[in-house]
Amino acid sequence: MKTLYKVIVIAIMFSFVSPIFSNANERRFGYTYETSVLPYGAKEIEIWNTDRRGRGYFYHRLDQRVEYEFGVGSNLMSAFYLNYTSRAKDDNGNAAGGNKSTSYVASISSEWKYKILDRVADPLGFAGYVEGTLGTDKYEIEGKLIFDKQIKNILIAFDIVGELESETDVVNGNEIVSQEVKLKSDLGAAYIFTNGLGTGIEIRNENIFINGSVNHSSLFGGLTFSYSTEAWWAALSFLPQITSFKGGSTSGKELDLNEFEKFQTRLLLSFHI
Repeated sequence: MKTLYKVIVIAIMFSFVSPIFSNANERRFGYTYETSVLPYGAKEIEIWNTDRRGRGYFYHRLDQRVEYEFGVGSNLMSAFYLNYTSRAKDDNGNAAGGNKSTSYVASISSEWKYKILDRVADPLGFAGYVEGTLGTDKYEIEGKLIFDKQIKNILIAFDIVGELESETDVVNGNEIVSQEVKLKSDLGAAYIFTNGLGTGIEIRNENIFINGSVNHSSLFGGLTFSYSTEAWWAALSFLPQITSFKGGSTSGKELDLNEFEKFQTRLLLSFHI
């Protein structure tokens, strides 16, 4: 945590003395991706913090990422991430009454994004995205189809996301490998003011498949805020779980608090270097 705070402070200080770029890769949503890419030679440092709280028992998870993005060529960009996740939860697992346990996981990721159509010049923006993650006990591969459109001050973006995750656990001295296929869709709409401020909404649907069947499906939705300058930008999204279509675990208002959290908050900070 202390190291991450130092990175944030250094990046903020650097942003005031570095050259100003007019071709930023700012994002207006915390979860929904857009088609914009960095031009050749442009670079950014991006810092993520995702806070997840609220399950059927005590649970708090913090996902942190530090990302180095750079423009590779015409309409193509890449990035490398350092990822760190900390979890604090009731050690009974799915029931309250146990002791607090904590765990920490580190991993690395690489992404590639290619813009095919521009959201302003073309009838519809379109980009392809792929990301791979490697950790000590798991690996992930993720692909996105990204669509967006900007008409004057209004921006609408929609993503279709597929992910394969394989994780290895050790139980009683035996290695157990589990695999999940995730299918997600993200929708964001924002109004961008002339002073760089933006506000809007985001909606996310997450589905988890095990052995070819949907085991969990939930809908999230909430507000998003963003701000951009020529030197840096920020985006903040708050997405509470609205309802569960599959795997709901609460009475009355149906939520899945075994697989998903009740509240998710994501803050993105990026600085041009």
